[in-house]
Amino acid sequence: MSRKYPFIPPLIILLLACFSGTAWYLYGSHQPNLFVPKVRATEQPVKMKQCCECHEKVCQQFAGAPHLRTLRKANDPDVIDKFAGRKITLKENGRTYHFYKDHDELWVSCDSYPNPVRIDWFFGSGLHAITPVSLFPNEAGKSELLQHIVSWYPSGKLGITLGLQELAHSKSGIQALGEVSSHANTLNCFGCHTSYLGNVPGEIQTSQMIAGVSCVRCHLNGAEHIRAAERGEKDLKLVKWNQLSPLESINRCGECHRRSDQLEPDEIHPDSELLIRFAPVGLSQSPCFLKQGDLKLPADKSSRFDCTTCHNPHQQASRDPEVYRRVCLNCHSDLKGHAPVCSKESMESQCLQCHMPPVEVHDNLSFTDHWIRIRERDRQRFPEFQLKQQK
Repeated sequence: MSRKYPFIPPLIILLLACFSGTAWYLYGSHQPNLFVPKVRATEQPVKMKQCCECHEKVCQQFAGAPHLRTLRKANDPDVIDKFAGRKITLKENGRTYHFYKDHDELWVSCDSYPNPVRIDWFFGSGLHAITPVSLFPNEAGKSELLQHIVSWYPSGKLGITLGLQELAHSKSGIQALGEVSSHANTLNCFGCHTSYLGNVPGEIQTSQMIAGVSCVRCHLNGAEHIRAAERGEKDLKLVKWNQLSPLESINRCGECHRRSDQLEPDEIHPDSELLIRFAPVGLSQSPCFLKQGDLKLPADKSSRFDCTTCHNPHQQASRDPEVYRRVCLNCHSDLKGHAPVCSKESMESQCLQCHMPPVEVHDNLSFTDHWIRIRERDRQRFPEFQLKQQK
């Protein structure tokens, strides 16, 4: 997707470092990073089928997870028919786009561009959107991508790609079709939709690429882990997610879903529509996250709060609001040491409707706001911003 952030260099993520206990559990927007993001591995990682030899049940769950569908070839039969044979005239620029198949390839033509362009890949699982992209070499022979201005949405409609609304005002050239990313940003975008890009400088080797986000993107040191397990060692060389601090945990997700330290301080406020798309950023500002260490829960309960508190990363997120209400009630009650209860509604009501509402970011799309808060207090806390009235 379109990014305004600098390319993250292809370094290996640092594992748990020797920080003091105090520094390790800091919860701030701009605290020093506890890891270096791993956008590209320098060596081909373990493939998912090797993980599944021992973790069959988890792999069966993960087979239906959106992460595995974040990148698909343009001739994928599950996706190509969402575009092929369809036309759309975008209201934002009045241009007409026609998608069609030719010899099992997907092409797009536009009445403002002289030649049709072949679609090579699709970004997105389809849970929120599917966006066509084309890959081509620039003048220096380095891979660059064209993110097309038309995307498919779960409503079944085609519409302007989220983030490219301003581009619609372009009148000529390749920008009539979409946004061209630099080589660095191309690596960054593909890096978040793959498990391995290959290690050829200047070029994305699609023959080497492992499409989709699989086990090795979150569970590091897969090869070392397998060797240790085969030797029967006690140290299995694999960091468990609950061994990470809450901040490092959400930052691991934020490697692709954005971290708060990738944004400017004045971008982090509740009036920002940009933040709605970046769940880890909103979560990092939430009292539930910032104050989790203040709670004194019984020994059989944990006040730990990160992305995995609500979402099982091995499967699609639940759509049942009752699932999330029960998570809220783990910490919120009248009991001593717990977080306070809601002053306006019964604890039997659905918490998300008020504290994590869906926000429309596009004609065809809404996101859940992960900045959990009491919204009536926003005007007191952020008087300098022109906060929008809640619908």
